[in-house]
Amino acid sequence: MARVNIIEYVTIATVGNTTDFGNLTAARGQVTATGSSTRGLFLAGDTPTVSDVIDYITIASTGDASDFGDASEAKDFCASLSSSTRGVLFGGTPDGGSTLRDTIEYVTIASTGDVTDFGDLVTAQRQMSGVSNKLRGITGGGGTDTDVMEYITIASTGDAADFGDLREAVVIPSGFSDAGGHL
Repeated sequence: MARVNIIEYVTIATVGNTTDFGNLTAARGQVTATGSSTRGLFLAGDTPTVSDVIDYITIASTGDASDFGDASEAKDFCASLSSSTRGVLFGGTPDGGSTLRDTIEYVTIASTGDVTDFGDLVTAQRQMSGVSNKLRGITGGGGTDTDVMEYITIASTGDAADFGDLREAVVIPSGFSDAGGHL
């Protein structure tokens, strides 16, 4: 698997190829990303050993990422989502796949620092997807070939709750919402 430190961007209002933005602090694979309208965060991943690094960029300008802080432990295959205030990191695995985490952690996007405990997932998981709006975050699917969806209220802390089921079990899903966390 390729591990890169490249950050690229597109201007959504026009069509065209990506343009160089800058570089992460270290080449990583299996990294997850989230952010606000001001900052982008790149969380965890592997270098090829698992990483606890959180990097950030200022979206309005190009340039290399800077160190934001650390996750509670080195892990990859995590999911993330955000509101305009908080970035939330879910699950993952500290050893490339055999041990699953049920942790939910958050950071305040406008500041820098290490994660704070948010709560726990209903089921330990990796390779899931996260989507959100200003209020609620939902995770779904995952590396155990599951159809489970769970949700949190982003502004509070606490354990995730059952949201419902996907139509079928999926590994490494992708998702988006029509009301991004930065609106």
